[in-house]
Amino acid sequence: MIFLRQEEGRMSLFQNWHGKVVRLSVALVIMATAFSLSPHFAFAAQPITIKAVGDICFTGGRGQSLGKPSTLLSKVAPTLRASDIAFGNLETSLSKRGTKWPKTFTFRGPVSAGPALGKAGFDVVSLANNHALDYGRAAFSDTLTAVRNGGVIAVGGGRNRTQAWEPKIITRKGQKIAFLAFSEISPGEFAATSSRSGTAYTQSISSITRAVKAAHKKADYVVVSMHWGVEKKYDANARQKSEAHALIRAGADVVLGHHPHRIQGVEYYRGKLIAYSLSNFVFSPASTGSTDTYILSLTLNNGKVEKASARPVIIASGQPRIVSLGSSSGKRISKVLTQKSHARGTKVSKSKSALIFEP
Repeated sequence: MIFLRQEEGRMSLFQNWHGKVVRLSVALVIMATAFSLSPHFAFAAQPITIKAVGDICFTGGRGQSLGKPSTLLSKVAPTLRASDIAFGNLETSLSKRGTKWPKTFTFRGPVSAGPALGKAGFDVVSLANNHALDYGRAAFSDTLTAVRNGGVIAVGGGRNRTQAWEPKIITRKGQKIAFLAFSEISPGEFAATSSRSGTAYTQSISSITRAVKAAHKKADYVVVSMHWGVEKKYDANARQKSEAHALIRAGADVVLGHHPHRIQGVEYYRGKLIAYSLSNFVFSPASTGSTDTYILSLTLNNGKVEKASARPVIIASGQPRIVSLGSSSGKRISKVLTQKSHARGTKVSKSKSALIFEP
């Protein structure tokens, strides 16, 4: 009897131990499955830093060169390279080929600009704008090749509609950041189709939000570039605001605007960030009449925009360079950014070298 009770005790201990092991194993399998299936499930995620800038073009509107691309980018390259990801709007073709589109301003830079962008620190550039096909589809093909040869990812443009509209996903510190880019600015003939190359041109915000929702399922963060608004306007219009909010509701974490060639405000909406217009970056002032811009710095962490700041930049002879907040140009840029961001409900303060944006 004693022997049987001892055996029963050992069996009970074994069963309890075995049951705990099974339950622990099942829990680990469930956790591992969740981690592999959901991009939004992560352990001790590290902050991701992004630098974002405005329009990049290496020639004037009449075709005159602004200088060697690597030289034009040299003064801002250290700042761009210091981020995990650097983004800009490449508003030009890079080619020697093609016939220019019949419009007032057309841009075509050298293919050497592709590697120059990569060496300067750029990781991804948008081609979804109204100048990427200024010299036709052969030149656009050269642009895609030049950017790729520089180790830079092109978004918002491709050899067909699928490539132009698909998100480009960059992995940093074990996290996936999806980039999408769209243009609402004509000519519509630049649009990619199933059988021809081009840009992600559309006037349909519902089509864009569907693309954002799909990207949100694949990535931890979604960044959307929009070529929109009205040139030479410092205030975002009602359509920009409505669409920006729709993009956030669809799953975008950051919305970056281009085309107005002027600084527009920064807004927080549902904890996400909208920069309505980043203005120019490498650009001829003769084309747009503006030399004021900034570098937007973002820190993404724990599923949100944890930090956002701006360093003022002045463009001299096409070349961007960072200026201090206390300089005359720095004060002018800061005033515009502060006023336009305040109008969108954003708090703006100053650090030693940058403007700080808070909800």
